Amino acid sequence: MNVKTLMKQAIVALNFPTVISNFIVYAKAILSAMTNNPHFADSAAKVNKLADDIKVLDAAETACNIKPPTGSVETRNTALEAVKADIRSLRNDVQETADKDPDHSMAIITSANMSVKKPASHRKQQNTAEDGAAEGSVDLTAEGAGPHEWRMSTDEKDWTPLPASLTAKTTVTDLNYGTIYSFQNRRMLANNEKSLWSQSVKIRIR
Repeated sequence: MNVKTLMKQAIVALNFPTVISNFIVYAKAILSAMTNNPHFADSAAKVNKLADDIKVLDAAETACNIKPPTGSVETRNTALEAVKADIRSLRNDVQETADKDPDHSMAIITSANMSVKKPASHRKQQNTAEDGAAEGSVDLTAEGAGPHEWRMSTDEKDWTPLPASLTAKTTVTDLNYGTIYSFQNRRMLANNEKSLWSQSVKIRIR
């Protein structure tokens, strides 16, 4: 019998403050939490980049607020987007680390001073992986409508791209019994932009 077990992990949530001074405090808290954190040793270069970009943002914000201003809002906003991009990239690293250790995933996420996404109170479509109609196949469903990219891995280090789909559903075939597969997806947005990779959903084929 083809039996697959779905294992769900905690999902990392980023709650960016809208006030820039508060955002800088938020970014510095993540920087402090992830600096020399043994869970994220492989992310050291990204953490260092975040530190440098926060300094640039901090200086740009100060330059906008002194009288008379010595910096432009445009420069400050560019620095702001750079820090947001750094944190989003680190969010992906935190998610991957948490996915590898589901028993301690919440502690791993909070150790980075990031939040765990609360379950939706309504029946929102979730990322899922279920038995396909044929043996060795899996039916995948993604959050959000529209076209998606997909990828899979057996170790969450090396990822194999899968064919993109025009909808939030796809089927993967020719999977090996006895192997745990991780699947992720991301939405294909307008202007050739793409969302972050989703959290992993895992299936064991016995």
